[in-house]
Amino acid sequence: MGPLELFAILVLAGAIIVLLYYYLQETKGASLVGVRSSISQVGSKVSEGIHPNNDTTQTPEGERKMSGVSEKVSEMSEMLKGKVNVPISTDSLSGRIDEFLDEQSDRLIKDWELATKSDVGTLEKKYDKVSREIDDLERRFNEYRGHANKKFEHIEERLSKLEGKEPEETE
Repeated sequence: MGPLELFAILVLAGAIIVLLYYYLQETKGASLVGVRSSISQVGSKVSEGIHPNNDTTQTPEGERKMSGVSEKVSEMSEMLKGKVNVPISTDSLSGRIDEFLDEQSDRLIKDWELATKSDVGTLEKKYDKVSREIDDLERRFNEYRGHANKKFEHIEERLSKLEGKEPEETE
């Protein structure tokens, strides 16, 4: 993975984090208001059950009051379970993120000159073609070099005959 691809992934991850942050900021205020009111109601009902007349003596009647408090607390916990809900599922959030990326991906690719899978595939095909052509050119060059060397030797022999020298032995 090249540095440019890594940078693109980091930017997209940053965008997702920013979207999550704003999403949580929107939903945080609405859901906490209901939870706070439910908790304050539970607290007031529990405190009424413990201290109706500020009686804290340990009598059998006080023990009954304490058992009544535990029942009220369990009732309130059941009520809280029903009240706390998540307004939007993670599926819709990931759907929004996908929509954002789909809308902005073409612009990001163009602006940052990123390579797509099809671009990389095209480049790989071109590389394969060029490497085959280079091998073919090298083979043809070696053939030509051998043929050209023979011609040069023959021309040198004829030239030395014309000059009246004896031909030099070549290796």
